[in-house]
Amino acid sequence: MKKTLVALAALAVVGAASAQSSVTLYGRIDASIQSNKIKTAGVTTTDPGMLVSSGARTGSRWGMRGTEDLGGGMKAFFDVQNGFNVDTGAAAQGGLLFGRQAFVGLSGGFGAITAGRQYSPLDTIWGSYDAQGYTGYSAMGWAWNRGAALDIGRINNSLQYATPTMGGFSGMVMYAPGENKVPGGVGAGKFFSLGGMYTGGPLSVGAAYESVKATAATPSTDSWTVAGSYDLGMAKLYLGFDGAKVKSVVGTPKDSGWMLGASIPVGAMTLQAGYAAEKTKTAGVTTAKNKAYGLELSYPLSKRTYVYASYVNGKDSIPNLKQQVMGAGLVHNF
Repeated sequence: MKKTLVALAALAVVGAASAQSSVTLYGRIDASIQSNKIKTAGVTTTDPGMLVSSGARTGSRWGMRGTEDLGGGMKAFFDVQNGFNVDTGAAAQGGLLFGRQAFVGLSGGFGAITAGRQYSPLDTIWGSYDAQGYTGYSAMGWAWNRGAALDIGRINNSLQYATPTMGGFSGMVMYAPGENKVPGGVGAGKFFSLGGMYTGGPLSVGAAYESVKATAATPSTDSWTVAGSYDLGMAKLYLGFDGAKVKSVVGTPKDSGWMLGASIPVGAMTLQAGYAAEKTKTAGVTTAKNKAYGLELSYPLSKRTYVYASYVNGKDSIPNLKQQVMGAGLVHNF
């Protein structure tokens, strides 16, 4: 009888533990038909014709995420996310198994602490305040990423702390040691970033700063952005500014840019429009100007599936390049 009671108690404990943890398989597939034309100095240099593309708007991916209730309001959680190309079946992000994200963390009343490969605070702000969602057809993404400094996006070997939301305010701090330090030296790839957001009623604003030390592929750069949105009901308006200084390059190139956009519901559809510009100065002289505008129209077929038509037109003063990309596709979330 005692053994039976012990066995039942053990099963109850196991069942309770199982009920307090969960793992979810999820993903997204974006397949489209696309045209991508590039002219350099007025001459067509790229025109592959009709393309069947993967992730042209939003990257195709699959992932697993899970949580475990540790009691006392604390949880352990993880998220690993693989990127792939649905048109060929090939892996994205250079073939990394979980190239989009891979992190583990703890959360509670104090906020959340995570470690692994994850998006930077600056990338989070860019994505939160771009009318086009910082997608593959984003005018902001086209123009701002053609300056001297680029959005790194995903940060390896990173630690991040995110505060809980308090009175509409939330913040995040990220650090990556670089892991390349030599005796008496500074770690190559050492990364630091912080960001914050405030949302109250129809108004939302955010800002971020990041600093990265030089590696073989990335120069030492300081970058910042400030952006906001205001929801009028009939339309949501966006405005943002960015800047960067590339410290390890001769002439110390400096970027400055701005963007504006709108997201407008049209019946069941949503129209998103954006315009952005970026200027680079080297040794005080303007060396490049970039500008782009983009349009997107999406229509939901269900809560998890939608179709879209998108267009982006960008101009880069060096090397006198013009690019037009248009496409129509289907996105399914699972």
